[in-house]
Amino acid sequence: MIKHFRFTWQLLVLASIILLAGIPVILLACPWIAPGELVITVVMFTLITLVAYLVMARGIDRGGREGMVFMMAGLGLKFLLYLLYILGFWLVTKNIDKPFILTFFTLYLVFTIFLAGNLLKILRNK
Repeated sequence: MIKHFRFTWQLLVLASIILLAGIPVILLACPWIAPGELVITVVMFTLITLVAYLVMARGIDRGGREGMVFMMAGLGLKFLLYLLYILGFWLVTKNIDKPFILTFFTLYLVFTIFLAGNLLKILRNK
């Protein structure tokens, strides 16, 4: 249970650092990206990563064949939630342009590496 709190705390710190460093960078370097889009995207990535971690960590705890099903379900759920986010963003803004795509994939890479690193740490300790 402590590892879940530790992951949640680290995830919130990562999201805060991205927001605190990202908003000034966007305002100075890329004025065509709205800061509100970054905030919404980081919040959604944080929530999606947390949900995927909880499902995958439960799979690691169970182990065996049932654990692998949970791991695959976590990956599938993560993928579907990202697709739903892109669809919802497109429906609201009617515009998905290059800056949004660049921001999306950069954040996707950061949060995926963070999630994979923490899951590997759990597997090593088990």
